[in-house]
This record gives sequence, C-alpha cells and structure tokens, in this order.
Amino acid sequence: MATDCTNEASVNLFTKKCSYVKFRTPTMLVQPVHAHSKPISSDIAIHRLTTKTAESIYTRVFKDSEFFPRDINAILTSRNSLGTFIAFPKEKHGYKTNRLDRDFPTDFAILSVWSTKDVFRLQMKGISRLTHACCSGSRLLDSCMPWMKLPSFPNVFDKFWIYFMYGMHMEGRDGPRLMKSLCYFVHNIGRHDGGCGAVATEISPLDPVASAVPHWKRLSWAQDLWCLKKLSDQPEMSDWSSSRSSVIFVDPRDI
Repeated sequence: MATDCTNEASVNLFTKKCSYVKFRTPTMLVQPVHAHSKPISSDIAIHRLTTKTAESIYTRVFKDSEFFPRDINAILTSRNSLGTFIAFPKEKHGYKTNRLDRDFPTDFAILSVWSTKDVFRLQMKGISRLTHACCSGSRLLDSCMPWMKLPSFPNVFDKFWIYFMYGMHMEGRDGPRLMKSLCYFVHNIGRHDGGCGAVATEISPLDPVASAVPHWKRLSWAQDLWCLKKLSDQPEMSDWSSSRSSVIFVDPRDI
C-alpha cells in the first residue's frame, strides 16, 4: 500500500491494525516544462530503442531491483508509452543501436517515457492571486522577450498532463551527464506537446540516478510511504521488508 507520510490515520491503520511494515519512501522529482528547449551537448547521441531491445536491456539491468514487472513488454507496448531512449557518447560507440541489447557502451543512460494524457489530467488550485499573477507575468515577459529564454512557469492552472520517466538507469563515469541530457530530451519533447506541464519521476533516494535528475525542489517531495504485508508463512517466500536494495522499478501504471 502507498500513502503520504503525514497521513497518520492511514499509517496507523495499516501498520498497527493490519500488520503492514514500513518499506520505502521514494522521492518524486518534478521539472516544469518551459517554453524553451533545454541544451543537449553535441557529443551525446540519443536514440529510440525498439521494444524488443528495451525489454532485453531492462531485464538485464533491473534483474536485482525491487518490483520489476514480469509483463514489462505490456508496459513498453502500451499506447501511453512514448518510447524508450538511450544516450551515450558519440565517439565511444557510434550508431549500432541494433546491437545495444548485447554490445553495451561503457557509458550510457536509459529511460522510458509514459504520458498521462489519456489516463488523467491535473490542475493546480488553491494558489494565491499574487502567485498566480507572478506565474502569468513570467509567461507574458517571456513571450515579449523570447531571446532571453526565461524559465517562465507553465500554465498549470488549466488542466495539463505529465510525462512520467521510468526505468531510469545509468552506467559509467559519464552516466550522470548522459542521464541529465536524457531528461532534457524528454523535456524538449513535452514542450511540443501543448498540454504537457511537467516531467516527473519517482525514484529511491538511494538510487545514484536521483542526483542526476533535473528538478525543482519546490515542486518535488519525499513524503510517499510504501508499506508491505507478507501474505505467506512459507519459508521459501522471501521477506521483502528486510530487503536492502537501493533500486526500485516504479510501474507507470501505478502512478
């Protein structure tokens, strides 16, 4: 089960009365989609992977992670999935993406993108008039002086959807830079999709990827609480509550 850490009634109900155990507190990282493209270095190659190649890579890199879905293929082929993308240095690997499931570059980053456009939409309410005016003013100023490329706040006061990044993984010394470029790439896709207001991901705070994901601290939070309950007393059933894995695979269908 998942709830908010501050929801004391819910936490007490499940942990004290229903014998659930506190398990993980993943972090939600959110980056608003601005009107201007994010810069991506010219020495980085970004390619979209086929579903078969993406499934092969994910099965390899997430084999020891928590909650990796057995039906990963169903997620990757869903109409809500916008694709799986990989980034690597151009000079180190070239363009042989058809062999990436077997021939990995030393440095790379990978992620998949899920759109909530056809699932649900969000709308920000309860904002003061002053804050609303400041956000609207930033967009007006940006439209008058686009050459300044101001990070104007998107119009989240009307209904909008998000791009959710999942299956995020990086390797090598250049991994953090490649992951940051991938996040910028997703942002740039979102800015061309009229109602996309933000790019988000949910990840373990202990996952090295967390430090490489661009986000706004004011829009991000670490208050989600996941709890587990073991339903079987059979000795061969592992006790997930004692797991020490630092990587979790968040199923985009659960957000």
